[in-house]
Amino acid sequence: MEVDKIIKKAPPKSEILPESGKNNNEIITTKEFSWEALEYERNPKEKSWFLIPAIIAIGLGLFGVFTDNYLFTILVILCFFTFYVYANKPPRMIKFKIDVKGIEIDNRQHDYSSLRSFWIFYDPPVEKIISLRSKKTFFPYLRLNLADENPAEIRKFLLKFLPERKHRESIIDIWMRRIGF
Repeated sequence: MEVDKIIKKAPPKSEILPESGKNNNEIITTKEFSWEALEYERNPKEKSWFLIPAIIAIGLGLFGVFTDNYLFTILVILCFFTFYVYANKPPRMIKFKIDVKGIEIDNRQHDYSSLRSFWIFYDPPVEKIISLRSKKTFFPYLRLNLADENPAEIRKFLLKFLPERKHRESIIDIWMRRIGF
C-alpha cells in the first residue's frame, strides 16, 4: 500500500520567491511503502522428504553409540529434532515499512545510517526479495520478502538513501531453496 506524504524543507533565504514567499523546490513528495508478507516461502514437505536426514541422523547416532561417545549421540538427536521442528514450522506474517526514516521490520526500526547498501533479487515467481547489508558484524544481511510490491518503485525510492550494490546470495540460501526447505 502506498501513502503519499508531503515533507516541507526550509528554503535558503536567497531562493525565496518574492511574490509568494515560497521556493519552487519547497514541497517534495515522497512515498511510504508498507506491506505484509510471509517470513519465508513455505514449501510443503512430505514424510519422505525427511527420510535422508533421518538415515544420516540414525547412522551418526549409531556411530556415537559404538564409539561410546554418548554426548555426540545426544547432540545428533537434538540436531535432528531441531531440524524436524524448524522444517514443519509455519512462517509468520511480517509487517514491512519503508519510508524516509528508514526500514521497519515487524516494528523494529532500521535507520538508513545503520545500513550499507541494498540489492533486489528479482526472479518471479521464484524470488522477489530486497537484501539489505547492515553495518553489524553478526547478521550482516536483512532480507525482505516483497510479496506483491513493485520492486521498481521501491528501488527508485531506496536509491535516495542507500547505494545499490550487488549482493551475493549465500550458499546456505541457495542450498536451502534447492532442497525445498
